[in-house]
Amino acid sequence: MPSLPHKPALDPTSTTILVTGASGHIASHIVNEALQLGYRVRGTARTKEKCDNTTKIYDNSNYSAVVVSDFSKPSPEIDEAVKGVDSVMMVASDTTFSEDAETVIGGVIHGVEAFLRAAAREERVKRFTLTSSSSAVLVPRPNMEISVDANTWDDEAVEGAWERKGESIGPNPYPFVVYAASKTEGERALWRFMERERPGFVCNAVLPNTNFGRVLRGGSSGATGGMLVDLFREGRRAFLAPQYYIDVIDDARLHLCAAVLDGGLEDERIFAFAGPFNWNDAVDAIGRVRPDCKVKLEKDPDEGRDLSRVPNELGAKLLKKWFGQDGYKSFDQCVKENLEGV
Repeated sequence: MPSLPHKPALDPTSTTILVTGASGHIASHIVNEALQLGYRVRGTARTKEKCDNTTKIYDNSNYSAVVVSDFSKPSPEIDEAVKGVDSVMMVASDTTFSEDAETVIGGVIHGVEAFLRAAAREERVKRFTLTSSSSAVLVPRPNMEISVDANTWDDEAVEGAWERKGESIGPNPYPFVVYAASKTEGERALWRFMERERPGFVCNAVLPNTNFGRVLRGGSSGATGGMLVDLFREGRRAFLAPQYYIDVIDDARLHLCAAVLDGGLEDERIFAFAGPFNWNDAVDAIGRVRPDCKVKLEKDPDEGRDLSRVPNELGAKLLKKWFGQDGYKSFDQCVKENLEGV
């Protein structure tokens, strides 16, 4: 078990963390990192089968799993999941990329509110962390100089989801616009609740961009973890506009900084943006870290760049403070670890 360089806000020996959606790509690494630090973790999944699978993946006496079959409304399952925990990490969300804006956006808002209300009723809860998204502040707009800060919201996606049904925003197809709107409105619901209800716990949000990096054995690669594998194996470039990346382990560690480690974090939006990339960068990185690639990878001379400026300095400082890293993991290392075993 690694030792922590500072005294954590919540001590591992007496803390139980709830991680929703524990079978997912990001959540699986949050659980894994938390267990390595000695925390007790309770994961949730939508079915008993998925719960049982997470138990096999982690194989740790400090881990248990409970079923929460529906995250979109209050339920006894949610109340039971939150009962007796010290920190709630709301990671699960709607990633169906459905065009049904009312169902997707409404479900995410109601889910966030349901867990917040359950947490407010549980006197042990001291910290609440929401997995938001880069798309809660902006959708990718290649070659456009955009600056965002902690007060920026993706109103463009919200308006597009409701007023321009079926239409894309730049290179972002309508299902992604709906997803972006759901993350925007879901995080807004978090801050509205905190301002209105003033519960007895601290709250933070983590806003990750595209997650690449290691896939746990038996775990999920998520919506993005398989994209580099497809490029390596088949030369197939994902339909994903130039944007920022974040290594999934870095992302998980930033969640833990917010949820249990750093007592100085309160009412923060932590931008988990390591650096910009496009698929030409991925081709170059594979050439460097996996020269054994048997597929001829083509580059696009017309591919754009993400020119947005984001306040990602806090994330780099937290990774150095708590995990001794020299900031974010490099794109090459991220690609290398993503392709392990492939």
